[in-house]
Amino acid sequence: MAILPSSGKPTASQVVAWAKWMADNRRGVDIDGRYGYQCWDLPNYIFERYWGFRTWGNANAMARRDNYPDSTWKIYANTPSFVPKPGDVAVWTYGWAGHTDIVIGPSDVNHFRAVDQNWYGANQYRGSVAAYVTHDYSGRGGNLYFVRPPYKSEPKKPTPKPKPKPTEPDKPKDTSTPTKPTTPTTPTTKPEEKETKTVVKEVKEVKFTVDDVETNFPTFIPHRIAKGKDRGRSPKKVLIRDAGTMCSVLDLYTTRRKYIRTSELPHYYIDRNYIWQPRYEQIEVPSAPDSLVIEVCGDYSDSQSDFILNEIHAMNYLVSRMKFHDIPMKKSSFEIESEYWRTVLEHGAWNTVTKGQPSDKVVDKTIEALINLYQNREKLLNDIPSDKVSKHKIKVEVPKDDETTSTSSDKPKDTNTSTSKPSTSTSKTTTTVKKKQPTITVVYSKYTYNNALNIQMYKAPQVNYGSGWYNASRSATSAAMNNATIWNDSKMRYQMLNLGKYQGIPVSKLNQILKGKGTLSGQGQAFADGCKKYNINEIYLISHAFLESGYGTSNFASGRYGVYNYFGINAVDWAPNKAIDYARSKGWTTPYKGIVGGAKFVRKGYIDNGQQTLYRMRWNPQSPGTHQYATDINWCKHQANTIYNLYSQIGMKGEYFIRDRYNS
Repeated sequence: MAILPSSGKPTASQVVAWAKWMADNRRGVDIDGRYGYQCWDLPNYIFERYWGFRTWGNANAMARRDNYPDSTWKIYANTPSFVPKPGDVAVWTYGWAGHTDIVIGPSDVNHFRAVDQNWYGANQYRGSVAAYVTHDYSGRGGNLYFVRPPYKSEPKKPTPKPKPKPTEPDKPKDTSTPTKPTTPTTPTTKPEEKETKTVVKEVKEVKFTVDDVETNFPTFIPHRIAKGKDRGRSPKKVLIRDAGTMCSVLDLYTTRRKYIRTSELPHYYIDRNYIWQPRYEQIEVPSAPDSLVIEVCGDYSDSQSDFILNEIHAMNYLVSRMKFHDIPMKKSSFEIESEYWRTVLEHGAWNTVTKGQPSDKVVDKTIEALINLYQNREKLLNDIPSDKVSKHKIKVEVPKDDETTSTSSDKPKDTNTSTSKPSTSTSKTTTTVKKKQPTITVVYSKYTYNNALNIQMYKAPQVNYGSGWYNASRSATSAAMNNATIWNDSKMRYQMLNLGKYQGIPVSKLNQILKGKGTLSGQGQAFADGCKKYNINEIYLISHAFLESGYGTSNFASGRYGVYNYFGINAVDWAPNKAIDYARSKGWTTPYKGIVGGAKFVRKGYIDNGQQTLYRMRWNPQSPGTHQYATDINWCKHQANTIYNLYSQIGMKGEYFIRDRYNS
């Protein structure tokens, strides 16, 4: 059967032709070997074959956004005017399992034609083969959605050439009137070649020393897809593995091809660009139930410098999680597997391919090297070599009269004499610098907007209009959390600024913002150091400090108690002085220590938990109603206003954004 392509992505028409062939020949597919020819198997055969993933859950879960790699997969809710296209996947959410099929057409607003498995003469244990079915748009007690995969574009049909028009016969030439001889306007002889001259031209040669010079902290992807046993306790050790793949973290996340089953997914995949958490830390990895498991990517593909950069970021993040779980920083806390061949090779000078299993001495040496990477991380990250640029001069032939040709080292000759008047022309030769475009990451929640709003209302959201606290109405809450309205507002968009990205704003500009702000005044270096160390947006951390410390003048920020708590950490309504006790326990005896310590708390308490934006801190769209930072529904709005104004004050803009969207 050559209906489907052997490689690449299929077109929609190819998938439709395959589905028809299945129905015509009474065939079925059973890709997971469970319960025969189920409806779920039919579209997932195509998903796995060409995109490398299967949807998790029953058929009804196929309507969920988090089942698909990215936003190129479109999900349409059924409406009275919607008509599916051939190749769309229909999904019903009724009952405990739902139903799915592949649309083949024809379709209109009343019915659509599809190929279904597990429809005629079937049950949940054996299913049934593919068959033609005409459906109406009834949800059968649930909802009806249509998933549109990113198929390959259909080949364009060649347009037939127009038939040539019949030509009229040539009219006889009238020779009665003598014609004047024409004067040729162009020479009939071949033009002579221009004389050339030899000039020296300077060219640049770039020798790349690192494949990816981006040394910022990796972007966090909190997409937990692995189920399992809750260990009910903190992990005792950490287990480090190589991912055993040429894929980057982003590749693994997008394709989900590392494991068909999720049982052996680690807690984290890490490289220099991304951290993906496919498993909650409290959920055991079956092969290492007592360990926090991290896999480093790029072991089969990256250069030495890039792979070591992956390891540095892996160790940096790993140690932060060890501190969270009170795992001591010592060699006995680390375990490595023999498959961790790349680090053993790079740091233990042991080739497992030729020498077999490493000795305990080699393993100890390797672990020491990993700990050393962490201890020297700042120096190593700062010492990443830049690309080497060298200049060479070459001789080239150019036309003698070509005045536009010049070398980068040639200066134009000044033809003006000392007595000549200066030019009155107002035109200037300028170099256009392309502005850096913001980096926007779009993330979908598994919840619909209405589902998330319902959860928020169940939690009794509060609002403060200046005269006290009140229960927020549904309309007020919806207005505050409406992600679409927020994103389309240039000021409110800062609710979705990635707070977990250090921007590198000059200290002088930070001090410009902090001038006259109580004990915060002049502390630009502290914010720069704290934000760089823990990878936090500087403007956000300053605005957070402003809000919680009364612009550096509050009781907690005054220093009158010998400590500084600029972020109101541990301050509760019934016992506000706990903030002083907390600061004292952390040793925040100077403004510098209070600021850097607060940066660490923000990174550990929220950003590392996937709440990298103001919007996520307040509304937590991945898990609505849980671990939400503020009481006031307008907290994000106030903070976004402050951040926007502070950026405007120094003439800069935010560079990194995470746009949260809800499921269709």
